[in-house]
Amino acid sequence: MTYWLYWGKAKPGSQGASCHLLPYHSLDVAAVGWHLLAPERPLTQLLAERLDMPPEQLRRFFVFLLGLHDLGKFSRTFQGLARPEGAELVAPLERYEYTVRHDRLGLLLWRECWLDWLDKGVLHWPEVALDLGGRQRRRNAIKALVNPFFGHHGQPVEADQLRLEVFFGSDEHVSDVESAKRFVSEWADLIDIDWPIEQLLSEEWLTSFLSLSWTISGWATLSDWLGSNQEHFDYCQERMSLTGYWERGALPKAEAALRETGFSQPLTPLSYSGLGAWFDGREVVPTPLQKEAESLSILSGPQLFILEDVTGAGKTEAACILAQRLLAAGHAEGLYFALPTMATSNAMYERLGSLHRRFYTPDSNPSFVLAHGASRLNESFSAAIDNSQPLDLDYGPGEASATAQCNRWLADSRKKALLAEVGVGTIDQALMGVLPFRHQSLRLFGLARKVLIVDEVHAYDNHMQTLLSRLLSHHARQGGSAILLTATLPHAMRQSLVAAWQEGLNLPSGSPESRDFPLLTQVSGAAVREVSLDSRPEVSREVGVEWLAEEQQAIDIVMEAVEAGECIAWVRNTVDDAIRAYEAIRERHPQPERCLLFHSRFAMLDRQRIESDVLRRLGKSSASDVRNMQVIVTTQVFQESLDCDADLMISDLAPVDLLIQRAGRLQRHQRGPRRPPVLRVLAPEWDEEPDAQWLKRALPGTQAVYRDTSLLWLTQRVLRQLEAIRMPEEARELIEAVYGAVIDQVPDGLHEARIEQRGLQKIAGSRAFYSALELEAGYVWDRHKWQEEQEIGTRLIDEPTVNVALLKRDATGALMLWAEGERHTDMLSQLKLRQSQAKKLAELPAKYLAQWEALQEHFKALRFVQPWLAEEDAEAAYDQVLGCLFGRSAEV
Repeated sequence: MTYWLYWGKAKPGSQGASCHLLPYHSLDVAAVGWHLLAPERPLTQLLAERLDMPPEQLRRFFVFLLGLHDLGKFSRTFQGLARPEGAELVAPLERYEYTVRHDRLGLLLWRECWLDWLDKGVLHWPEVALDLGGRQRRRNAIKALVNPFFGHHGQPVEADQLRLEVFFGSDEHVSDVESAKRFVSEWADLIDIDWPIEQLLSEEWLTSFLSLSWTISGWATLSDWLGSNQEHFDYCQERMSLTGYWERGALPKAEAALRETGFSQPLTPLSYSGLGAWFDGREVVPTPLQKEAESLSILSGPQLFILEDVTGAGKTEAACILAQRLLAAGHAEGLYFALPTMATSNAMYERLGSLHRRFYTPDSNPSFVLAHGASRLNESFSAAIDNSQPLDLDYGPGEASATAQCNRWLADSRKKALLAEVGVGTIDQALMGVLPFRHQSLRLFGLARKVLIVDEVHAYDNHMQTLLSRLLSHHARQGGSAILLTATLPHAMRQSLVAAWQEGLNLPSGSPESRDFPLLTQVSGAAVREVSLDSRPEVSREVGVEWLAEEQQAIDIVMEAVEAGECIAWVRNTVDDAIRAYEAIRERHPQPERCLLFHSRFAMLDRQRIESDVLRRLGKSSASDVRNMQVIVTTQVFQESLDCDADLMISDLAPVDLLIQRAGRLQRHQRGPRRPPVLRVLAPEWDEEPDAQWLKRALPGTQAVYRDTSLLWLTQRVLRQLEAIRMPEEARELIEAVYGAVIDQVPDGLHEARIEQRGLQKIAGSRAFYSALELEAGYVWDRHKWQEEQEIGTRLIDEPTVNVALLKRDATGALMLWAEGERHTDMLSQLKLRQSQAKKLAELPAKYLAQWEALQEHFKALRFVQPWLAEEDAEAAYDQVLGCLFGRSAEV
């Protein structure tokens, strides 16, 4: 039969007879999907329940469709890509050129032929009489059904304006369309497809399928990647029946592939038995929040939990308690911890440590992955990467072979993380699932049976909040559960998150009403349960607030504290302000080596060194003799994740939630007698009726960062009224006084800035809304959103950032990377700058271009990085102590 002669994986320019027949490859992929969709697997049971199909029928049905994913390769245009010697392949037709991807060609072939194949019995469709309406509903259903399978290379495809005869040819020996037809017929017979007729004719069923089609697409993509891996599926030219290859080749190979890659069997969760079980039987007294997490009822269906409590109340452990209970109750198979920054992700990764293993039986081996752009720099994390497969080259420009994609993906822990049983990373990795990023459906597939835990949920702007709401809606629609953690959540934001969750379940919104704090909110179906909690006394604290009007006052207070032997942290709002304050203090400090500057404009090598030094000097375990007279001048990076504390803290004026967060680093740990904690805030002189320049005159850099000056005025007002930050009893009052319904309390002079920023926030939210995929509409091509290489970011920033590679010269004058000799030299030599800053850097002199190209060839990650040889730049400089230096500006 002629279709056996088709080339399965094309390698342009390849020599020799190494090849895999196309039907075998199709069965390899189908076999992976067959095992992944075993009836006893939780995901299969979820899909079967939602689609009202017996698990075995569902498996056969979707695996049949999966086996059709590469129908486009029957096109003579694709077959002409490779002519290995000694391989008996179909003859090429010179008039056919491979100009359209095979996934689109597959959809074209199906679209033009499926009705004919159905009528002729090729698809094994039962003889059922349908009226005109029934035929139209069948057409709509089948059109939607095939999209996740032909769009298996990372995005939906379309075949509009393509003609079958242009790409599928015939000669006296073979017809492309006839060969594809014969394969489909034998495959349908082998898999014994059982069409769900009643479901396909139901509009309600189609709606359910559309909402799940993204998950199904992720399953198809994973199956294709694993089924294309030569390590598990070696090329085979021996001709045998489809049944013979399916039983003796594809199925056993797929089983071995899943076993070796960790997808073989779902893990067995352990029932939660108390905090002591996590800490080797040591007695641990749960906090009030943790007690509620231990005792509340785990109801049926997708559930949302919002945990609001002060720093140190054990929110992370409470979330883990809920996660383990959800796992044990069969609501999930794993979890993903999403955090706002790489630094907080690193800290959470270290914090979870081996704790995640306590969620499963001892014989389970859950994968634990850190996911963000610099995860490889975390020494505690090492990603498993498959061996390269050099024989399997790309099909053509922009169309990598499935094997090549598989290897790149396995090397990319950010994508792999959402498939691991336990993942920790930035929220961006999850938000990419709702944006038109290639392979976003794989992320949604990874999240489908996970508990999504989002920490510091208050920290996201309107753009990210909009995307998070879309993600929560879809996660609920997929049957997942979510836990949101926060210390300072405005009431309106909590209402919005709950509404998004219930919208995903097509339920009326049951709006939360309680304004108590701490608070646990549980949303199950339409029911909203709110539980007011106590805080344990150890984390209830009062931090006084005092006001400074001039920078010199702050410097004098720092020096007084140095003389008293205290350790001091000054958190500034801009890098340049931090550098200026550091230089002034260091000049007066009796031991200048006890001064440290920490901000974001350092190369990664120096940033890691400084971060370790900050922890040594002010960290939880820092000794008193080390802490004595230490001064850390820093920016927002200090408050993100470092478990540090200072005896005295100064902060530039910032929105109240950030001041609360910064105050959390003031006398954070018990260290014996200290003066009462007081946060000194550098701010403009108080003015009941400020003008538009009120903030800029005192702190011009701060106004460049926080352009809605009304937030800072409202913050100053409420802190002047309360004279302290008292947590938890006044937490809600502090937040609502700044972020609540206070528009009528904003002075006239600040209205313009507030209106302008509110307008920009609405634009940001609207942009996120229109950029996000319409997931409820199903896995379908949308030309307005799926544009090659025009992916929308998860964060909307005022100005794009640029990765800069810091260079230097060796003793011979040769060009080298800043972190030469270090592991991950290329990443450790980079710093991130705003685009306007990067433009200020001198171009690399022409005499070094050849050496730079050699570095790029050696370190592939440098191909899209801007080079900078600082020692030959007259306008900017780099210093290991001060970082990247420009003229005075207000850039963070």
